[in-house]
Amino acid sequence: MKTENMGVGAIAVSDRPLKMKPLKRKKIKEFMISDETFQRFNTGRTKFERWSKYLNLTDETEKSIYDYFRKNRESTIYLRNEKTGAIRAIRPRATNE
Repeated sequence: MKTENMGVGAIAVSDRPLKMKPLKRKKIKEFMISDETFQRFNTGRTKFERWSKYLNLTDETEKSIYDYFRKNRESTIYLRNEKTGAIRAIRPRATNE
């Protein structure tokens, strides 16, 4: 049997760019909310459902949650209960969900 020894020069090298694109980081923001508002988000918010069902838009702190999410649609919002310290996340859904 004949065996072939391959040298270092026989390895194929493909051309690729030296600099790769940076990964996109998702924005995350945390809000402190009352126990009553935290309970309204118990089942989660569904797509195309009105924010007024969950938030009192006349209250300044709850209005800030609404305003933040309108400007940053791809961000994740963490809601922290003032009373217990429990956390709930509101994230954008993927198109296939």
